[in-house]
Amino acid sequence: MQEYILDHARSQKLTDVLLKEMEDGLSRERNARAIVKMFPTYVRALPDGSETGNFLALDLGGTNFRVLLIKLEGSTVSMENKIFPIAEDIMLGPGTQLFDHIAKCIADFLEAHKLKEQKLPLGFTFSFPLKQEGLNVGRLVTWTKGFKCSGVVGNDVVKMLHEAVQR
Repeated sequence: MQEYILDHARSQKLTDVLLKEMEDGLSRERNARAIVKMFPTYVRALPDGSETGNFLALDLGGTNFRVLLIKLEGSTVSMENKIFPIAEDIMLGPGTQLFDHIAKCIADFLEAHKLKEQKLPLGFTFSFPLKQEGLNVGRLVTWTKGFKCSGVVGNDVVKMLHEAVQR
């Protein structure tokens, strides 16, 4: 384990390298070749505690996809969620197959919670490098975490989700 113990000088060197990479990622001129990609966000405000109602949250971040129902009632917050596994053939297949699977999981969750007829605000956590071009527009830069779905890199994943839900 000795080789994993960092002295102050090595720790400082790692910090300096990470900061430089983050600065490169933030730089308009150096972003394309930066190791650490830093993309702007279009979120304009954070919750202030006055929000009420039901909200859906989607989380695709690895071999599982999670759907959450978040209920905000004053200072009371409750959550229900279901985790859906992502099979390897879906992780490696066409992007339409992945998004159709996500749409089916959402439909199953809404059906189970008797919410199919409700129109709910939705947040989508897509935990892959994404170039956001607006609050509801994000293009996949590259796959990570073992995913290699064709037809997704360079495309708007929000649009792909909308199309799958429509199908």
